[in-house]
Amino acid sequence: MTDHKRGGGFYLTLFGLIGLLFVGILIATYQIAKKANPVMLDEQGRPQPTHRS
Repeated sequence: MTDHKRGGGFYLTLFGLIGLLFVGILIATYQIAKKANPVMLDEQGRPQPTHRS
């Protein structure tokens, strides 16, 4: 009864690696989207003025 099984270290490590991969994908996507510098158009197809600081 007092013998506790300590398992699940593999799953915790796997979950941590998947979490790091997800964060890495988010950061890479943000950097690529920031570098793309898209032009926003209005309803008539003219570029809208963008104010970036």
